[in-house]
Amino acid sequence: ARAFEINALQRAVDTARSAGNTRAFQTLPRHLRRRAASHNAKRVPVRLRERAAAEIGKAAGGQSAATKRNNRYRRRRSRTVRGEYERRQAGRRWLETHVWHAKRMHMAERWGAMVAESPTERSHRAAYRAAREKTFVQDVSFFRTLELTGTADAVATLLRRHAAPGDAVAPARTAVPLTLYRAGQFPLACLGPAVALWRPHASDGDQRRTLWLRIHPAYADTAVQELSSDSAGVGVADISTDLVSFELLGAQSTLVLATVLGDAADPASCGAETLHCIAGIGSPAVLGEGCVLALRINDPRLRFPQSLLAPASPCMADQLDPILRRWPDGANDLGSNDGGIWDRAQCARDADSRPTDNELNERRRQSLVPGEGLQLRPGVDVTVPVVAIRSGPDALVGARTSGGSGDGLAHGWTLVAPRGWGMALWMALVFAGARAQGLRERIHAAFEAGLPAFPAHWPGTAAYDAWAAPIAADALQRWLRRPPGKRVNYRALGVKSPFFPPFHALLGAAHAPAVYPHIDPAHLECRMRRLRCIHAAPTPAPAADPSAPAPDIWLATGQRMASIVRIMLQTAPNSSIDEDCDASFRRWAAPLLAALPPAADTQRLLACCLVRVRLVCHGRGVPEDNAPILCAAGESIGYVMTGSFSLARGCGMAIGACSLRGLFALCHALPPASASLRKSPRVQIASISGAPSVDAILTVLF
Repeated sequence: ARAFEINALQRAVDTARSAGNTRAFQTLPRHLRRRAASHNAKRVPVRLRERAAAEIGKAAGGQSAATKRNNRYRRRRSRTVRGEYERRQAGRRWLETHVWHAKRMHMAERWGAMVAESPTERSHRAAYRAAREKTFVQDVSFFRTLELTGTADAVATLLRRHAAPGDAVAPARTAVPLTLYRAGQFPLACLGPAVALWRPHASDGDQRRTLWLRIHPAYADTAVQELSSDSAGVGVADISTDLVSFELLGAQSTLVLATVLGDAADPASCGAETLHCIAGIGSPAVLGEGCVLALRINDPRLRFPQSLLAPASPCMADQLDPILRRWPDGANDLGSNDGGIWDRAQCARDADSRPTDNELNERRRQSLVPGEGLQLRPGVDVTVPVVAIRSGPDALVGARTSGGSGDGLAHGWTLVAPRGWGMALWMALVFAGARAQGLRERIHAAFEAGLPAFPAHWPGTAAYDAWAAPIAADALQRWLRRPPGKRVNYRALGVKSPFFPPFHALLGAAHAPAVYPHIDPAHLECRMRRLRCIHAAPTPAPAADPSAPAPDIWLATGQRMASIVRIMLQTAPNSSIDEDCDASFRRWAAPLLAALPPAADTQRLLACCLVRVRLVCHGRGVPEDNAPILCAAGESIGYVMTGSFSLARGCGMAIGACSLRGLFALCHALPPASASLRKSPRVQIASISGAPSVDAILTVLF
């Protein structure tokens, strides 16, 4: 009978105890704490603002607020927050979610845009769990979208000149992965992976077709120049600023997508019904990669925050089986009378005429039931056309694969919407349970899935050199800042390139490209008498001989190339005693040469070919970046690009690249009669810091 009084007394004691030991901002949970809350009462919730203001005034000696100095910065700053934001965006593009990310993540300027690099809190394992079991979301609006307009034959011909042989360039209902090259230079001059999406063909007899090409911004300018200079009868336009896009990964990514897009304007449309049926699938990997959903939804701010839907019941299996066998024909189309997201002019008019946030908040204030979603008002509220693309390993590799990784680390959805709706959709995704992450976590998710990420794992492209060169320069400067006695003595360890993988030297080139930092090997010694030389500026790279051919590097990527190399590794070199090594190498590599254009310089291509590999450690040890890959004879056959401990496998893992001649040496060193060793050859990963070598199993990647 006295339970209420006892509980009230206990709460009063707890409140009195905490009031004397903690400040107001310290009583908040971690996700609500702000950095400046200790001296700014407006940084805490309203319910604690009065107490926080009193504490700040007491700490300031009785003064309510410190007198602001009228310094030069305050006189010159913008009068409004919008003006200040516009001033800070000069020369760099802010995404629509920039302010939200800037409060929670480290921002970095990448490819002309401010991109979220990584969260400010420790989230390495949490990001992995989200990508594997829950949902991982990243704002990828910094990706570039090119619109190609012309007849179907003209657009397909243009793509065929810039794509790898065998890539599907004909009109299709699904998104198609491609690997772009400079015109007529396959397999050299690779630009990078891309995804092609055809607009559904209208039934009004118009022969013109539209294709969207989603490409990485690291090579977007080069791709625009290449396509524009070779576009006979095809219009090429960059529409990146007219779209926003988000990438979802994880087992629950389909459920989160159905939660956010569940309020369809036409629930009877094919896209809405398909999304309702697939909402409860265990993993998006069961759906074919490249499937496209097009639908029109009501303003997501009306039902915000959307609660995560419950998984579908087993009784929906009868409806799900036909979708798994064959994707519905009309799921990627809104109808002949609705241009959807492809009609950019209508999308811009809708974004300009939509109700403001203040107007929606006023409608919420007038609602009789607090927290209830707002009702749609025809003629006042607008609808949003969106497109959801099933993404996975094919988009990372730029070619059709056999499925790649089967877990949620590699499979998910890419949500594309018109500009102006980025923040509304982003908040709906986050409140529905998706964990927001940055660029570093996305690359690590691909690493955990055992797949390459662009541009970090695409050697031979200009984008890779532009990515790796700043990392190498930063590693060199950090090594130079250490005391001489604390540095790793790379010269004593015999390491000639500790800051970036020297693929140029592996393929016989005299020096690295000029973008990489060059340092004399003698300066890699750490004795005191070398101190003056070490602190000297890194010497410039030696001038290249104009008569010497450029050390072009090409990557054997795609399912066809990787399958050929895997078969070659399982085939023992059949060389006679009198046959030289070069002739045996050419005969061993004959299947790969047969897949190349007939007019190619085969000898040159064999000398500069790289093959991406995945290395899973056998036993203890973690591979290091830039470490050499050794075969049984102790010969260096490749280098590690990314090495770390894999949470998915519970051991060390690395993604690297080997030369084709190095794989030939590995194949030659294996026992001819051992089929198991040839299917999973073992190599050694040397250490660049003096640690013991690590044994690993090599697998050729797509």
